[in-house]
Amino acid sequence: MGSAVPAAAVVQEAAAAPSDDPLFPHVAILKPEVAFWTRVFSEYSENQSVVHSMDDVRKVYTTLDFRGQAETLSKAALGALRAREERRALQQIDTLLEQVDALQATPQKMNAEQRRIYQMYADSRDPHRFRDAVGSFRVQRGLRERTAHALTVSGRYLPQMEQIFSSYGLPTRLTRLPLVESSFNLEAYSKVGAAGLWQFIPASARIYMHLDELADDRRDPWFSTDAAARHLRDDYAVLQNWPLAVTAYNYGRGGLVHALEQTDGHTLADLLVRFNGNRFGFASRNFYAEFLAASDVEREWKKHFGAIERLPPLQFETVETRDYVPFDTLRRLSGADEDLFHLLNPAYSEDVLSGHLYVPPGQLIRVPAGTAERFQAAYAALGPDQRFEHQRMYFLAHRLVRGDSIGRLAQRYGVSSRAILAANGLSAGARVHAGQTLKIPPREAPVQVASAVPRAIKTSARAAAPALTAEGSSGLRLHKVRSGQTLGEIARRYQTSVQRLCELNGLGKSDLLRVGSTLKVP
Repeated sequence: MGSAVPAAAVVQEAAAAPSDDPLFPHVAILKPEVAFWTRVFSEYSENQSVVHSMDDVRKVYTTLDFRGQAETLSKAALGALRAREERRALQQIDTLLEQVDALQATPQKMNAEQRRIYQMYADSRDPHRFRDAVGSFRVQRGLRERTAHALTVSGRYLPQMEQIFSSYGLPTRLTRLPLVESSFNLEAYSKVGAAGLWQFIPASARIYMHLDELADDRRDPWFSTDAAARHLRDDYAVLQNWPLAVTAYNYGRGGLVHALEQTDGHTLADLLVRFNGNRFGFASRNFYAEFLAASDVEREWKKHFGAIERLPPLQFETVETRDYVPFDTLRRLSGADEDLFHLLNPAYSEDVLSGHLYVPPGQLIRVPAGTAERFQAAYAALGPDQRFEHQRMYFLAHRLVRGDSIGRLAQRYGVSSRAILAANGLSAGARVHAGQTLKIPPREAPVQVASAVPRAIKTSARAAAPALTAEGSSGLRLHKVRSGQTLGEIARRYQTSVQRLCELNGLGKSDLLRVGSTLKVP
């Protein structure tokens, strides 16, 4: 079994934190948590499991060490061993807590392990402290290896990420949040459906980016960073300080506002002391401390990790599609191999990568630096067999749940009830039931082109209609305004000026944009 390393009754706090940042202060009440998470990110191995109190991270029962077994066991065998020993440790401490609770009036009768637990709670006189602590310990596995890898990979993205945050007037330290959220793993996917560097859940993703059958922008480090910047900007606009805004990124903006109102609080410290909401659990209470610890570790990475080679930033240029084009055609025009082109354009779905769906017009495509001009010349020379006026015919497969109806599906997917009935061979008034799978036709009835075959694809997330549409030969296109967008952001996206957008749309620079409205863009 993994060796159990007994811990002192209360773990000593780490050395003083790096010089404080006035925007991101080391909140005094979180000093033990920051010290704990600093050790998790920089010292504890992924093959070490720290068994600690959820209420006070200084109370560490033991550290299980599996580094020796990791050298000989398979990944599956190591995982099974680790899970078994972690369960055993949690059961053991619950038993000890119950025993100490029964013996607290006669501590002289305790054995060495019972006395160790007794001393662990010497900071409290509450007679129920041992009984109340039953079930309150958790296991935290170390993140040292993951953090080291994240520091290496993050070199590819951080310069552009900092530029994006700076363009919104936001502190660039916020770009270190992915160290907490995903360890800079683009493929990170949580059990609640959060994905990508910034771990957006589908509901939040639909507000700030594209998430549909064509692309999941959560997997794109540049688009998702732009979305995260707007998300955090909106959090800060409501909460007015960064400790609360960072916590809201985990807990939810509305929930945090409600918690502040409920406790008459104004700061994160107020919530940590006075708010006991069911959802405001260990993860949310520790999120800001994790961010401080991770960003402190990254700032002093040489001290913690020594000579790590951080990858250089990815260099690229952007071009824009004007037609429906196969993904592989775009790759071929770029001159990049499959791996590089996918690394630069990672959001597209399997259906687009395989050619079952085309990349639509108005998409920004990244190509290797220095190849944009060659790409555009080759794109202009494409024949009608490689660029098309319509998307391929496809159907989405929707599995009905209780409460679904044809009308509700039509509203959700932006198609008519008649189109859904026709796609499924149903007559008006036909009854549907939970568990049944229906084909949902495209929002815009496309024309089948080339050798396209009607094909059902499964997807768990949909978005509104595409934001870009053609406007004939006038040299203009239309952009549908999404939540959180500004004239400045839209101008940057289309490489034009705010003044030009205002002229085209009869707007003043101070005019507010309405979500869903349509702007003319060059």
